[in-house]
Amino acid sequence: MFWEKGYDGTSLTDLTSAMGINRPSLYATYGNKRNLFVQAIDRYAATHGRRAFSALHMESDNRIAVQRFFEASIDCALADDTPRGCLINTVATDAAGEDSELRDKLARMFAQTDAAIARRMAANQTGYESSSREPEQLAQMAHSVTHSIMTRARAGASREDLTEIANSFIAVLFPSPTNPTVRP
Repeated sequence: MFWEKGYDGTSLTDLTSAMGINRPSLYATYGNKRNLFVQAIDRYAATHGRRAFSALHMESDNRIAVQRFFEASIDCALADDTPRGCLINTVATDAAGEDSELRDKLARMFAQTDAAIARRMAANQTGYESSSREPEQLAQMAHSVTHSIMTRARAGASREDLTEIANSFIAVLFPSPTNPTVRP
C-alpha cells in the first residue's frame, strides 16, 4: 500500500484491509504506521532491492555488470506485479522530508549500497580500465542512474526511454567501440 499510494496517501484503513487485520492488531504488532513503514522499507530492501544488486555480481566485466545492473533495475521498475518505480527511491525519500531519523536511515542505506557497488567494481578491474573513474565514483554514478530509472518509471517512462538512459550512461562511462548496451 505504501508503494502504491505513498506514505501520506496510505490510510490506516488501507493498511488494515490489505493486511487482513484490525487496528488494535496493527498497533500491537508495529506500534504505529511509521514503524510499519520503516519495516516495509527494510523488507523491500531485502527482497526487491536485492534483485538488481544481485545482477551486478553475475558478471566479471564491470561494463557488462553495470549493464546487467541497469537491466535488472528496469525490470524491477516496470514489473507487472508491483507498482512502478521503487518504494525507497520514490516513496521513502518523499516521506523522509520531515523525518530526520528516516533521512538518516536512507542516507545509511544509500552509503552502504554505494560502498558495496564500489567494492564489487574494485575487486574486478576487467572493463574498468576503459573508465577514468575511481570505483567509488562509478558506484555513486551507477546507483544514481538507478534512482533516475526508478523515478522516471514511476512517472510513466517507457522501457525504451529507461533503456536509452541506461545505454547513454554506459557509453559515457565505458567508452568503447564494442560497448554493450542494455537490452530492451
